[in-house]
Amino acid sequence: MTILKKVAAVLATVAILCTSITGTVFAANVQPAQAPVAVGEVRAVWVSFFDWQTYLKGKNQTDFTNAFSAMCDKILEQGCNTMIVHVRSHNDAVYPSAVYPWSTMMLNGNPGYDPLSIMVSTAHAKGLQFHAWINPYGYRNGAFSGDPALVTQNNIVAGVTEIVNNYAVDGIHFDDYFPPFGASVHNSMISQVYTATHAAGKVFGISPQGNIENNRAMGADIDTWLSVPGYIDYICPQIYWTDNYGASGGVKMYSNRLAQWKAINKLGIPMYAGLAAYRCGQPIGADPGWVLSNTNLKSQANIAAANGYQGYFLYSYASLSNASAQTELMNLRSR
Repeated sequence: MTILKKVAAVLATVAILCTSITGTVFAANVQPAQAPVAVGEVRAVWVSFFDWQTYLKGKNQTDFTNAFSAMCDKILEQGCNTMIVHVRSHNDAVYPSAVYPWSTMMLNGNPGYDPLSIMVSTAHAKGLQFHAWINPYGYRNGAFSGDPALVTQNNIVAGVTEIVNNYAVDGIHFDDYFPPFGASVHNSMISQVYTATHAAGKVFGISPQGNIENNRAMGADIDTWLSVPGYIDYICPQIYWTDNYGASGGVKMYSNRLAQWKAINKLGIPMYAGLAAYRCGQPIGADPGWVLSNTNLKSQANIAAANGYQGYFLYSYASLSNASAQTELMNLRSR
């Protein structure tokens, strides 16, 4: 993982840094031959398009601002310092875009104001980092959303460029939905997004499935991203299992996956563990650990830190209010 000498060397070349009130820094290194840096523990929450539908959709500018401000406060109360917010989920946008239409999934079309501008300024005013979360292809469950003509590499890169050039986001974040285009197609797009993001002094990361073989099978070329410079600044695999996995609860699935991801990170770029807050207290037959313990999240965060991971992301914002997750979240805060 990153050492102090590397931190000092990179910070000297970085034009833009964003520091949260907890001291966390994502530093964008615009020299692609050198690994990027994350200093301090990153504690993030994903705010998905589902969360938009529950908390933000259909509001006027004042109500939207107040609702989003309350969401920031709840994330801060959890002890987190970063939010990963869906801004383009279905080949659409929650900001005025020259490439994509206004979202009907997260908004009711053009709201008459700029939600992304409000969110970034509000989050930063409260000391939270703000990363713009994109599903680059508008693809999930085997289908594309919206106009198929929008699903081009040029549009994806242009859409990222307008975000990083027009808004003070701290980074761009991709999720785990990759259509069966093949690794070479995805890698070409990802390398261009990396270049566009770095040109604006931002960071770029991906949150792939936790199952390494599934990623390889779908053309998400995690091995290249983690061994060849110029693709991503960080990775956050979704390791959504406990260490009491299987019918008997005897498989250390979380720890096993954590180790597998670390082993293929040949570049030593920052790694974060994606944690399944939404599963806390839920009876899942194949993974009884979620009801056998109320310290899963705390243990998982500690295990990740002990293995050199530099923080965790919680899925998702709505889970912070789930009754079944409250004891787990309280224990996580007590680390």
